[in-house]
Parts: sequence; C-alpha cells; structure tokens
Amino acid sequence: MAEKAELVISIGPDGEVHITTHGLKGQACLAETKDLEKALGDVKRREKTREFHQQDARATAKAKN
Repeated sequence: MAEKAELVISIGPDGEVHITTHGLKGQACLAETKDLEKALGDVKRREKTREFHQQDARATAKAKN
C-alpha cells in the first residue's frame, strides 16, 4: 500500500501561512507544494524536515527501471 501524503496548512491571525508536509520524502514535498506556494506569493522561509533528506522510494524505483 502506498504511503499517505498529508499537507497541513495553518494561517495565522497576521495572514502568515505555514505549510507542513507529512509522508513525502526527498524532493516530493517541494513538487506537491509548488502550485500552492506560487498561488500564495513569495516563500519567506523553508525548513526541511528529516523526511526531506530521505530517498523517495518511487524515485529510486524509476531510476532502476
């Protein structure tokens, strides 16, 4: 079964938006949030989680084929 991907979007009282991803490894999180970030405006800060530094199993499988 595929791992579930989740986006958590929080909007503060000052209008600042925070997007947190879960279940996305490597560059997949950036690909998933790209359109949303573009619609919201400039990205002021990006914090990469432990999952970002893990290899995406789907990308590994494609590279081997």
